[in-house]
This record gives sequence, C-alpha cells and structure tokens, in this order.
Amino acid sequence: MTLDDLKPLFEKAHFIRAFEHEIAALSEAGDVPGLVHLCLGAELFEVALCANLEGPGDQVTGSHRSHGLALAMGADPVAVAAEILGRTGGLSEGLGGTQHLLAPEVGFLTSNGIVGGQVPLAAGAALSAKTLKTGGIGVAVMGDGATNQGAVFETMNLAVALKLPLLFVIENNGLGQSTSAHYASGGISPMARARGFGLAASHVEGGDITGCLKTVDRLVSWVRETGSPALVEASVPRLSGHYHGDEQLYRSAADSQPDPLEQFEDTLLRAGATATECHTIKTGAHAAAKAAVTAANQQADTSDEAVARWATRLGGAA
Repeated sequence: MTLDDLKPLFEKAHFIRAFEHEIAALSEAGDVPGLVHLCLGAELFEVALCANLEGPGDQVTGSHRSHGLALAMGADPVAVAAEILGRTGGLSEGLGGTQHLLAPEVGFLTSNGIVGGQVPLAAGAALSAKTLKTGGIGVAVMGDGATNQGAVFETMNLAVALKLPLLFVIENNGLGQSTSAHYASGGISPMARARGFGLAASHVEGGDITGCLKTVDRLVSWVRETGSPALVEASVPRLSGHYHGDEQLYRSAADSQPDPLEQFEDTLLRAGATATECHTIKTGAHAAAKAAVTAANQQADTSDEAVARWATRLGGAA
C-alpha cells in the first residue's frame, strides 16, 4: 500500500472516531434514545476490512456496536446519525435506532442487538450469494463475547457443511460487556475453535494497518475464490465502556492499551507523510463528522407517524 492509498483510510477512520464522539455528546445531552455502544478502538480495523469488500454484492452484518461498520461500508453518515437519533431521514425512518442499522444498498445488511444474532443472518446472505451465483460473500462481524453463543457455533458448522462463502470476523477486545474472556471462556482462542470446525483462520493486530489490509485481503480472496468459509480475529482495544456512560469499575489503569489511530498516524509518518498533513486530514474529518451529526440532529422526530404508517401497511391499528 502506498501513502496515497493509506491517507483515505486514515481520513475515514478519523471520521468514524469523530462521529462517535459527536454521538456521545448528544447522548449526554439526552438526545439519543437508549444506550449507545461506541466502536472507539476498532476504527482502523473496520476501515481495513471494508476496504476489501465490494458492496452491495458483499453483505455485512454487525453487532450492537456497528456505527463504524455502517459508515466504513459507505452508508450515508447523515442517515446513520438520524437513525441513531430516531429522526426523519434515518436509514429506517428512525425506527431501528442505534442497534438496528440497515443499509443493504451499500453492503451493510443489518446490525443486531442480540449477541451473536447477526451471525446466522450473514450465513443467509452467503447462501443467497452462492445460490444466485452473484460472486458476493457474507461477512459476520462480532465481538469476542459472542463467541460463546450456540448460534455462532452452529453457523460455523453450517458454513463448512454447506460450503458457504462466509467470512467470520471477531473483534477481540477481551471483554464481553464487563466480563473478561479469561473468566468466562473455557479456552479463549477463537481461532482454535474455528479451526476445530475446519475453517481457515488468521489473526491480526488491530493497530497494524498494513497487516490488517493484507490479512483481510487474503481471506476475502480465499472465501470469494473457493466459496469456502474463513475467519479473521482482530485484537482491538475497547477505548470506551461497554456503553457510553459506563463507569467501567471493572477495569484498572493496567488495562490501558495503545490507540490504533495513533499507531496508524505513526505508520503514515514513517511512510513520508508530514505532521501537518496528518493534522489537516484529522481536522477535515472531524469537521465533516460534526456537520453530518448536526444535520441529522436538526431533523424532526416523526417516529410516531412512521410507526402508524407501518401499522397501517401491516393491516393493524397504530
């Protein structure tokens, strides 16, 4: 990857980081319905992942922590923010909210608030791509906390048995909500589990942009060319609580981890970028994110009317 290839990814990663901070501020102001689960720390890996996908032929499903994935796949940021805020112009008229984002037109099939619930849905996308011979793949993105769910194991087994073009992606931050994987899992290596099902599996460090791009490219190509499933595990830090406002009493100062975006900037500087160039990219990304979220926050809340319309379409009363 050249410097010119990396700069747009750096910009997108910082856009996602700034977008999440803007959403966090609105959450503190009481403008976001429910809790928000931010992707702080996973931005670098998510832009690397999505840079190797081809929506809408490829379809991605994500967890409750999927703002960044939707944005990385190319969903309109104003529409994403409006959906999170429950406003007009949202991806689903503001009815899905923060945990249920849908933008299949760009390859983001859905996110899901049920832990692990998105994984079988990605298998459906993979089966559809196989049956219709579209050349696309399904991509199931989950946290390590989902890897103890039966639906995840069942989907791995099914993907191998049916030879589905499905990439399993685990963003491993070592925590399932507030519980350490070392405490909750009998054998904490997701790759070892995946290989037990016969999946090709690799690991990447979430702060290594070059490694992330190369590994994801290799596995996506493998899935696409062979029609067989594979798994990539990315070690990423969780730089915020399980949800915004989580006091994180279960963590200590010893749990602090490097910020992948700082590591990404170091990579750019070593490749010949200047500090001024990096600052300009970050400033522009932050301004664009603020403008998108501000525009969404200015939209009206018409969720009651949207519910009434759907009730009428379904033949019931609002």
